[in-house]
Order: sequence, then C-alpha cells, then structure tokens
Amino acid sequence: MDKHSLNRTLIIALLIILFVLSTLLVLKTSIWITLPVMTLVIATVLYLISRSLHKHYDLISDVVKQIAQGDISQRIPDMELDEFDSLGQNLNLMLSKLDTTIHHLAIHREELRLVLSSIEDVIWTQNLEGRLVWANEPFKRMFEAYEERKKQYYWEVIREPFLLKQIKDSETSKAKLMTELQLGDQSFLLSANVNKEAKRRVFILQDIAAIRQAEQMKKDFIANLAHELRTPLTAIKGFADAMQEKVHDENRRYLRIIQNHTRRLIHLISDLELLIKLERTSLIEKQEINLKTFFENIQLILEPHIEEKGLTLTIELDAQIPRLECDPFKLEQVFINLVQNSLRYTEKGGISIRSIALEDELLFEVCDTGKGMESIHLPRIFERFYVADPSRNRNNSGTGLGLAIVKHIVQLHQGKIGVQSEIDKGTCFQIYLPALSSKQSW
Repeated sequence: MDKHSLNRTLIIALLIILFVLSTLLVLKTSIWITLPVMTLVIATVLYLISRSLHKHYDLISDVVKQIAQGDISQRIPDMELDEFDSLGQNLNLMLSKLDTTIHHLAIHREELRLVLSSIEDVIWTQNLEGRLVWANEPFKRMFEAYEERKKQYYWEVIREPFLLKQIKDSETSKAKLMTELQLGDQSFLLSANVNKEAKRRVFILQDIAAIRQAEQMKKDFIANLAHELRTPLTAIKGFADAMQEKVHDENRRYLRIIQNHTRRLIHLISDLELLIKLERTSLIEKQEINLKTFFENIQLILEPHIEEKGLTLTIELDAQIPRLECDPFKLEQVFINLVQNSLRYTEKGGISIRSIALEDELLFEVCDTGKGMESIHLPRIFERFYVADPSRNRNNSGTGLGLAIVKHIVQLHQGKIGVQSEIDKGTCFQIYLPALSSKQSW
C-alpha cells in the first residue's frame, strides 16, 4: 500500500489551488470567471481530503464497534495516511497488551473459581445496600431460599436471627468482623470485610465444629488423665508419709525428693482440673462483697508465706468503691495465685495490692519488687505451662497453670487482665473488673 502523510496531502492541495489561481491571473480572466473556478477547485480538493479522512475514520470506527461488542481479536488495518496508520498501530499495540492482560485475568479468575468451588466454607458477597451479588455452592445449600437470578436482599435469604444481627452490625462497624456463632447444633466462625473500591462486603462462614470437637476431646483426655493419675499419686504420697518415721537416715533425702515431686504432681493435677472446670462453664455465682473484708481474709491466708520470705504485703483500697459484685471464691483464687507468683520471684521488698476507681470499672493492681521479666515474654505470660525464664529452678516454680487460671477467672467476670514488667524492677498485674452501678462510700 502506497502511504503518504496528511501534511504532504495538504501541501499538494494548497499547491494545486495556487497553480489554478496563478493560471487564471496570468490569463487575466475576469473576476466572474475566477471566483466560480476557484470555488469549484477548492470544493473539489476539500471533498477529496474529507473523503480520505472519512474513509480512515470509518475503518477505525468499525473495528472499535466490534471490540466494544466483545470481539477483542479485531485489529485496525494498515492506513494510507501515515498519521492514521501510526494511530492504528498504537491502538493495535494497546489491544494486544489488553488481550494479554484479559487472558491472564481469565486464567486467574478460573483458578479462583476452582479454589472457591473446592472450599466447603460458606462464602458470599453483597453490595452496600444489602443485595446479594455472588454466593458459592455451600451458601446455596445452606440457604435454600437463595435464587441466583434474582437480586435478593440478604435478609430475604438468611433466616437466622443472630447471623442477621451480626451482618447488620457489620454495616456500621469499621473494624473487621470476626465472631463465633452457633447455628442449630453447628459452630461457625463468621468473618467479614469491606471491598471499598467495589463497594461490596465479603462474608465467610467457616464450619469449626471439627475444631471444637477436637478441643473437647483434648479437654476430656486431660480431665480423664488427671482423674486417673490422682489415685496412684495419692497412694504414693500416703505411703511416703507413712515411711517417714521409720526410714533410714541415708534414705531420708530420697524420701523427701519423692514427697516433693509427688506433692508437685498433685498440685499440677489439681490446677489442671480447675482450669478444665473453668473452661467448661461460663457461669459464676456472683454476689455483692465488701472489699475490705474480702482482702482481710486474703491477707490472713497469705501472711505465713509472706513472713516466711521476710517480705511485706501492702493492701490499699480506693474508698470510692467499697463493694464489688463477683464470685468471691474464684476471685480469691486470682489474688492468691498472683501473690504466690510474685513470691517465687521476689527476694526483697514486698508485694502490694491496690484498687483504683475508674469511670465504669474497678482496677486492681498486684505489684512486686522482684526480678521482673523481659518484654518479649509478656504477650505469652498467661499461656499454659509457658516459662518466661527457662533457666529458673523448677522446684521453686509453680505448676505453670496459675496465670492461665487467673486469666480465665477474670474473663468469666467480664474483665480483662494485663501485665507490665522490667528486669530488676518488678512486675505489675492489672485487673479490670466491672464496678457496681451504684457507688457507695465507706
């Protein structure tokens, strides 16, 4: 194809017009002849240029229309004019890259479809108005009212009240939703997030029944193991205590070792059974208590241990809240465990307990002047059997369950617990518990 530029065409057209005009001027034709001739020449030149431009425009327009209809394999043919040909080649290059991108997207979309189809979790998306946009097969099986072709709202399909409430609450919450719920006899973990660009919400309902069953099996195993170990350990302790009066001096050291480890195992089993009992129930026997009397009883229990180590125990109570609604026996265990934990790692100084009245809760602090611990251990200090100092003497340590028990009891009271500590500066536990609605004074 013979190509030429639009500039060249315009220059040739201008030269033709000038040539005709010059010829007419040389021939000294009258103005009445010159004007019609020049008008005809200019009109002819403009028509030819316009037809050429329109031809190129139609070629590009036809290809664009076919691409708009979905046929992205179309390409713009070669053009006579260099400018249009260059434009066509650039568009073809763009279409090629777009074709490659769409091909990759199609592959990824198919992979995503295969992944989603293989997931048994319930997944769906809905727009900000609450209309269901997409749902996978498990969603369709769980909620039979869903019809893919209809533009249904989620409340027209989902009938579970608690699930509906969680979805509704997620519409106004900025935080990512993640909550556990019970639908019938099955346990699920509901998570949700917002795609701000697409203006959609994505929900995943994960069946965690197998996880909960495994957790229950583990708890049952530990409970049964603790129960089976208690009987022989009690027998060993009894016989060891009976042998104490008649044992030879050379064997007395070995007998003490047997007794110490037996007692430690019995304490460990007792703590395990208590922890399992706490995990199995969400009920506590609350009653209103006088905090002054409550801590006087705790001080009587702990005084022998405090005096044995030559330490002091200081209790400071905020007069603004003299009473608290709690399970006194379980809360007593919290402070005993925390003080005993402090006793193991405090050699001088003392331990303090104080209460502080906050706006709608009561803060208790249990602090010591002990060796403290590095900050790296603080996030895991309430885990079962977690050892912040692997080099410490296990004979002087507890069962490793005391702080886990403390955390569970605090959570049963709808409270929270935290800890701060520095090496050689001691450790301080903070317990936040809901306060009584009516505050009385001493």
